Amino acid sequence: MPDIVVMGDVNVDVVFNVPAYPLPGTEAIATSVQMHTGGSAVNTAIALAKMDMDVGFIGRIGQDTLARKVLQDLKAAKVDCSAVQVDERVSTGLIFIAVTTDGERTMFGARGANAFTQANVIDPDYFKGCRWIHLSSYSFLAHHQYEAILAVLDIAENLPHTRVSLDVGTEPALRARTQILNILPRLDLILPNETEVSILGEGRSFEDSINFLIDEYGASAIVTKRGSKGCELALGNKRFSLPSFRINVKDTTGAGDSFNAGVVLGRLVGLSWDASAVLGNALGGLAATQEGAGAALLSRNAVSKLIEDHFFKDEWATGRLALEELTAWFEGII
Repeated sequence: MPDIVVMGDVNVDVVFNVPAYPLPGTEAIATSVQMHTGGSAVNTAIALAKMDMDVGFIGRIGQDTLARKVLQDLKAAKVDCSAVQVDERVSTGLIFIAVTTDGERTMFGARGANAFTQANVIDPDYFKGCRWIHLSSYSFLAHHQYEAILAVLDIAENLPHTRVSLDVGTEPALRARTQILNILPRLDLILPNETEVSILGEGRSFEDSINFLIDEYGASAIVTKRGSKGCELALGNKRFSLPSFRINVKDTTGAGDSFNAGVVLGRLVGLSWDASAVLGNALGGLAATQEGAGAALLSRNAVSKLIEDHFFKDEWATGRLALEELTAWFEGII
């Protein structure tokens, strides 16, 4: 049984690179087109597997050509697919992504079979020995899928050594805010971006929103993705910011998902919160240097080299201890 179980949407991403996003009623001519297996949870699962972790995935696909591609890509990354559900009536999820020259992306999605993930076919035995469960809040957008999430949380609470994290998407934060807030006490970690923190905090300032989620709703730990500004860790009364790595951004699609994988990986192997957040920045940054989600091209060597290249840069003065901890881990010292 897998050490980490990731649950959420599984899609095929069709990525169009365009010079600029078009005005309504006009068109943009793509300079290139790629097709990738995607979905925020899938990207996180693949990133964890590329970092040599034992990962299983729970989601739902159709019986179509897209599904075959998804399964091939997951298996190629060594993600266990034995718990993936197959829908005989609804197609596999499909996302259209327009990426502009600055690396930003605009997305249009058809959730397809994802919305019909069933709780009653999830086998509790699949989680035996599982130490971490990572969930995507896009699963909150459909009734059946939300019921499946609640079933997995119930399973997790009966596992003495299993921790649970949640990736917070912007659309779920808007449309399923109440559901997200209600389960915060059942989670060990949430991974939002700045916009999502503000939405969950009802428009409060960033810091006030963080305090609101911890003090009023019982969030245990929050690691916020801040793009080029790095990330911020909130753990009880502790607040600590860490810079981003200097990279050549090609496509930010899936960068946040790889960031999630880095934080989860760090905590699972016993790294400090600071070092885990830095590992998140590293995986997220490397993913953004590739076209498409980028998770499939991650490696321990690439992460280790990125950390080595930044070790003595001025912006890392306050985070150097975290870099030292990561370096020691990669070298097998800890």
